[in-house]
Amino acid sequence: MSAEQQTAPANTTNTTNDGAQKKHMSKVAVAIIAVVVVAIIVVAGVFGFRAYSDAQYNNAVAACAAASEDVRNATNDYNNLVNGDASEAAALTKKDVKDASTLDALNKELSVELPVYEGCVADDTDGFKSATSKLNEQADWYKAHTASLQKAVDAVNASKK
Repeated sequence: MSAEQQTAPANTTNTTNDGAQKKHMSKVAVAIIAVVVVAIIVVAGVFGFRAYSDAQYNNAVAACAAASEDVRNATNDYNNLVNGDASEAAALTKKDVKDASTLDALNKELSVELPVYEGCVADDTDGFKSATSKLNEQADWYKAHTASLQKAVDAVNASKK
């Protein structure tokens, strides 16, 4: 055998081993890359969730502040009516009006129990959402009772002698 023939099979075997090592190295590299990609996705997901949660919290706080302002405005409107026109109408006696039932209706409207203001006191997003819901109910209560009180005042004033 010539020298070329003896070295040729040896080189073929080394080439095959090098290819196997390259394939093995590429599988390890792919696995490492996959682990790194998964880690990046997890970290991005955590930061994305935190950003989303923070945005939800900030929106809930802002909505609660707006609801609180609505309650304040509705309360002021109600109190202005109670202390103004309703107070004047309630000062009338049955002798001053044609229909005494209008005074009874007015006094009934003035004797309702006012809701207790709870405010925006909470520690988390759900707490602020709950507070916002309660404040919206209070604002609706004040608006409804301002309207019904105004009707009662108007009825008394229309019944004046």
